[in-house]
Amino acid sequence: SSGINAEWPLRPGGDVLWVMWHPVVPILLAGAVEGGVWMWKVPAFETKTIQLSDKPPVDATFLSTNRHLAVGYQDGTMKVIDLKTGEATVSVETKREITAIGVSPDDNLVMLGTPHSSVVLVTVQTGKIIATLTEHQAGYTAPEGAATDSVEHIAFHPKRPVVAVSYVDNKVCLWDHGLQKLRHTLHHPDGVVKSFWAGDSEHHLVTCCLDGLVRVWDVDQNQTIVEVTGHHDQILDMKISDNLVVTADDSGFVKVFRIA
Repeated sequence: SSGINAEWPLRPGGDVLWVMWHPVVPILLAGAVEGGVWMWKVPAFETKTIQLSDKPPVDATFLSTNRHLAVGYQDGTMKVIDLKTGEATVSVETKREITAIGVSPDDNLVMLGTPHSSVVLVTVQTGKIIATLTEHQAGYTAPEGAATDSVEHIAFHPKRPVVAVSYVDNKVCLWDHGLQKLRHTLHHPDGVVKSFWAGDSEHHLVTCCLDGLVRVWDVDQNQTIVEVTGHHDQILDMKISDNLVVTADDSGFVKVFRIA
């Protein structure tokens, strides 16, 4: 056969906010707007639900053990969940709405994005907030009607103490989480949806933008080295595996690019 199409009626409670595969075992996870984290074992589709909040889990990411999931909830709560027991090993109240979440490669830090530019650093072991980083001066209040500067995505560098933070207001900020200071700002012509560090390279960052382009940046030189075209609509999502980049746009097209 040239291919098989199959459908499984997976129905979590309420609208689905995100879907991801477990990195190692065939388990599909989803976050539902009613607060639950749903898991289905494939192909049997045995279902398990972890309901630790009634607020939307807006973003989630695995810790390196693959046994724990860090989840950011819309009400400002961050939980590290043991997927086997369904219990939270860490729970933090940030008192800020959360829009994105990232975990450091050593599992020591969680960074949480907010709708108003700032990112919050939390230690996993203690659950303590150690810093809030923002480009704005203390006491800054966004003017009424100002464009949003919401954080869309967070990507820790696999080796350096640097985090790439993607914003709706046309930029990626490279934060030094050790020094807790801004290193560089990579400016884009439109909102940046996601950014990922490229393969084994220590200084190449791949970004996807609402202008429909994928860009490869040399962060040491603070400049674009490749622009990849092919989409004719806004790019809404991107994933990277080795040197392959997979993107999906608002027209329903999925494209695969190879980067050197």
